[in-house]
Amino acid sequence: MEVKLAGFNVDKDGLRKIELALRKDKLSKEEKAAIRKSLRELGPETIAASYARISRDPRKIPELREDARRDVKASRQTNQAVIFSMGHKSIAEHAFFNFDIMGLSRTAVEALEEKRLQAYTEKSQRYITMEGDFVIPREIKGTGLEKRFIWVVDRQNGFYKRNIGTITDWHHKQDYEELFKSLKQDIKIEHSADKVMELLKKQKGTREGLGKEDARYSLGLSTQAQIGYSASARNIETLITKLRSADNEEERELGEKIFKVVDGLAPSVIKYTKPVDYFSKTRAELAKHVGELIKKYKFNPDDEFNRAKLFTGMKRDDSIPAGLIFSSSNLPFSYCLGIAKRMSDEEKINLLNQADKYQEVHDPKLREYELGDRVAEMGMSSSAFAQMKRHRMNTLIPQSYNPGLGFTLPPSVEAVGLQQELTDVVNDSVSLYYAMLGAGLHESVADYALTNANSRRVLFDANNRQVYAFCAERENLPAQWDIRRTANEYAEAMQKESPVTLRSLCGKDKFNDVKKTQTIKPIVTDDDKTPF
Repeated sequence: MEVKLAGFNVDKDGLRKIELALRKDKLSKEEKAAIRKSLRELGPETIAASYARISRDPRKIPELREDARRDVKASRQTNQAVIFSMGHKSIAEHAFFNFDIMGLSRTAVEALEEKRLQAYTEKSQRYITMEGDFVIPREIKGTGLEKRFIWVVDRQNGFYKRNIGTITDWHHKQDYEELFKSLKQDIKIEHSADKVMELLKKQKGTREGLGKEDARYSLGLSTQAQIGYSASARNIETLITKLRSADNEEERELGEKIFKVVDGLAPSVIKYTKPVDYFSKTRAELAKHVGELIKKYKFNPDDEFNRAKLFTGMKRDDSIPAGLIFSSSNLPFSYCLGIAKRMSDEEKINLLNQADKYQEVHDPKLREYELGDRVAEMGMSSSAFAQMKRHRMNTLIPQSYNPGLGFTLPPSVEAVGLQQELTDVVNDSVSLYYAMLGAGLHESVADYALTNANSRRVLFDANNRQVYAFCAERENLPAQWDIRRTANEYAEAMQKESPVTLRSLCGKDKFNDVKKTQTIKPIVTDDDKTPF
């Protein structure tokens, strides 16, 4: 794994001042030393400090920035006082950093991208042919499981390499006229020969992309990725703390490496990054507590798989405890809600106290506290979840991966007769997963054995504006078929629940057609109506 600091925000006026100084024909030693000092001190802290002073200093902002640049030590003291002593953490959001992250597993990617207010651009398995690079969890290195792990990953990668051509050939034979129209790749009679050649090349690329995205269902969650990652100091601080508190070594290593590249660069905006009990102990102790509740209420694990099941009319005092039970077990949400409704208020408070046990004054509540009266449970493959997690501004609560929920076979794989070969690969992966659990390894480590085809349940809570945004992207014809199938079922359920306000729910490809059906009728005045 490699983490590089790619950039950070600096004061443009400070850069301009250095540029002007360098234009001189001859520079004295003192002038060169001053320029080097200015370059070293040119960082995001001075912008954060100058903005922190806006609320109490009447001077114009450019003056505040110049003052902050002139005395970096004082700027750091301002940040320390405002962010950490006074608790105005939003000041740290004015300091922004960019990172190149390479060689981490898909499992670690999910931990990184769980944070909402950050930016990620990831190497796509849909568009780039994978070379077979993977991460071996440190927890199994040097043990009897290492050789078996490598053998299973070779099986996963072998299916991809052997069959990507066959799967792509199948896509070359399919009729994608509507898809090409949606992508503006359709060939028209008025097009020139050069334009036709250009469009044919694009169509070929689209078909090849479809082949890659289907073949990747055999690839493991150990597959290496690379990510461009950007975030504010405030979010980086929380991320480092959470990663350092993680259950597996790769996530802890990622936290350490992000910390090392920013350590000392902006100490006044990134300060509290040590592991904390809230992140390291809460989930494990919640799972134990929930396990006892499940025993008491005699609910056994169930492999019920719902692609999109909507729960409505819930009280928050039921949905939130049910959400905590859901994320701490492998039960479907219907069972979790059943337990929550049977629990006494005292039992619910006891569960919530367990969730809050290690929370400190600056820690947010767990995400389950966001759940409201309407929640969808979605069953999906890892491949679909990789796209689902892009909608991170919604409330998204995943369970652990659960091999008992089955796995997803792409239609193209079945069409070319490769279903048994992929099934065998998935079965070998699942067998290794259970062997790793049997060896006492944490679920987050055993997950490395699983594939993009394996499944998990996810709770999804969104207001109607967010529902429109999700469906516009994922019901769209060019969206990947797996997540589109889930989005279609979700949209159907949501329109039944909110037929008026979700009347125009659709993918981007249908937006203009749906918009044409929306007419505004004149308001007819009825004199007989009783006034308010």
